[in-house]
Parts: sequence; structure tokens; C-alpha cells
Amino acid sequence: MLRAQHYSPQYTHAVGATMPYRGTDHTVAVMVQLAKRAVDPREMVAKALGSQGERSISVRRHTEQIINNVRPKDYTSEIIAIKNWWGNAMRYTRDPLHVEMLRTPERLIADASVGGLCGDCDEYSLAIGAASLTIGARAQFVTVGFDVPMWGMAPVFTHVFCRAQDPRSKVWWVLDPVAGRRTAQMLSRVKVSKVFEVDG
Repeated sequence: MLRAQHYSPQYTHAVGATMPYRGTDHTVAVMVQLAKRAVDPREMVAKALGSQGERSISVRRHTEQIINNVRPKDYTSEIIAIKNWWGNAMRYTRDPLHVEMLRTPERLIADASVGGLCGDCDEYSLAIGAASLTIGARAQFVTVGFDVPMWGMAPVFTHVFCRAQDPRSKVWWVLDPVAGRRTAQMLSRVKVSKVFEVDG
């Protein structure tokens, strides 16, 4: 139970928008745009703002603090440090019942700094993907489904995670705080998947 002295009124001073759920492809298309350079969430991919996401100094500075104690040029450890930081900074919580919530990377950082940040797999993926881009790592969003589609039916994707590539070894690292230690188990249950390039 939240005690009054732990409640932070400034956490509720937020601006943003919600939208009806329009399907996985639409959500991930918005995530890609927000991670790369951001769009006005109210226009959903229609108009770029230019200085957010990968281009944001605040996202870069925040990521620099996360990786500051990692040995220089240890790119895999940088990527893992980003995943671990966001895994600890955010509590997994589902979206509202009838809307899709996506905050910009900047908003996620601001909310994490106040404390009590809650989000779902798409916001974990967005935060990790944008941070990975700011340190020069290629990033992808991967949507997955755990059921074989019925004949003639489109596959159903119920989860998304980010993966980032170590530029030296070319290994793609699955960065999924939602699955956490059960990432290998989650991947073994995947029946359908779709990869979205963030840097394309």
C-alpha cells in the first residue's frame, strides 16, 4: 500500500496522449519513430520534432551515466548495463484496458527520475532501444507470439522486446527486462515473430 509520505505529486504532472489500440504493427511503427527522432504522440508518426529519441542530448546524457563505469569499448557490457538499469527503474504494469500508452524516451527518463515508474513491454523496449542508439548500437524491436496461427488467420503478437547489436562481434543481444532471467525460456516458446529495424 502506498503511504502518503511516499506519494510524489509531481509524478502526476504529465502531458501526453493515449490512442486506441490499432494493432502491433502500428504500435511498433510509433516506437521506431520515437526511438529514432520522436514524433508528436498526438499525431502518431505524422510529424517529426527533430531533437528527441536518438537525437536527444538528455537521452544521451542519461545513457552516459548508465554506462559510465563500464570499461571503454566493452560494447556488450554497455548494452547489458542499459537493459539492467531500465529493468530496475520500471515496474511492469499493463496498459489501460482500451488504450495504448507510449511515452517518449525523454518522458520515461523524467518519470523514472521521480520514482514509481510503471510501464509495459513496449515502453521497456522503447527506452532501451533509444538508449542503445545514442551509444552507436544498432537496435531492433521484435514482436512475438506464442500460439501457432490458425489456418487463414493472421498471427497474433502479444509481446515486444528490443535487441541491440554489439558492433564488434555482431552478436544481437535480446534485452528483455519483462522476461528477465526467463528470456531463454520465453524465446523457446515463440511461434511467430516479426523484426522491425529502428535504424533503417
